Amino acid sequence: MIDFIVNPKAGSGKSKAAVPIIEKVMREHNTEYSLIYTETPDDFIRVSGLIDFNIAESIVCVGGDGTVQEYVGLAVNKNINFGIIPAGSGNDLILSIPTFDNMRKFSNFEQKILFYTEKIIRSQTINVDAVSINGEKYFFNIGGTGIDIQVLKDALPLKKFLGGGAYFISLIKNVFTYKAMEMKLTTDDEYESDKFTVLAICNGAYYGGNMRVCPPAVINDGFITLCKIKKMPRIKMLTMFPKVKPGKHTSLKEVSFKNCSSLKLEFDGKKTINLDGNLVEFESPMTFEIMKDAVRFII
Repeated sequence: MIDFIVNPKAGSGKSKAAVPIIEKVMREHNTEYSLIYTETPDDFIRVSGLIDFNIAESIVCVGGDGTVQEYVGLAVNKNINFGIIPAGSGNDLILSIPTFDNMRKFSNFEQKILFYTEKIIRSQTINVDAVSINGEKYFFNIGGTGIDIQVLKDALPLKKFLGGGAYFISLIKNVFTYKAMEMKLTTDDEYESDKFTVLAICNGAYYGGNMRVCPPAVINDGFITLCKIKKMPRIKMLTMFPKVKPGKHTSLKEVSFKNCSSLKLEFDGKKTINLDGNLVEFESPMTFEIMKDAVRFII
């Protein structure tokens, strides 16, 4: 049994449009499947209750990175395959998955959905890592806080019209308005306190519309890669961000990367954390831990 979790709002309705194509492939291969439509954000409990884990072979998210983040927990450390049919607006995660044909170009939407659905049928897998937050939530790609939160909030109304380009426009605006945040970090056994423009807790390398924020990150190396961008002059910040998309910001003195197996964040009040495009409020402290080979991912 293949259970497809469909977020009908992802990609401005693209995921919903993908369903008839997916069903066609399933019928042609005489493969048993189910369609589960998400109804609201934080629909995890209801959706998980609709899956029979005794017969489920694969769980597949039809949507974007936010949909994957919400439901990857269904497959973490379980004897079940996890796949995606990328039908969101950004689809940054697949750029970090080895051997996923992530640079392939398609002539039309149907061809794209057919290609990825055939992958699900073949069910070839690799083991990849996931990241847990306070032992309760999971994410697959990148969790971030800092200027990217406000960038995301301002980009959301524009995504319908501009897709991934909405993030870049919002970023330029926030360069002139954002105030660096004070944070305390403990990575494994090392402590640090400073003001940061961005903290990105990375399993993958790309976010925010294919921006390569963390070039050293490898999704199956058994490490969190922490990207730290410290407070800098606004003019320098303005010149830095165009370099982020191709990953050329790494030489700046305010930018550094660190591999770790766990990370503790401490801060005043609450923080909004961007989990693969989903904004979630957390209280201090927060603990992130890598989960090596936690997901059997369909490539």
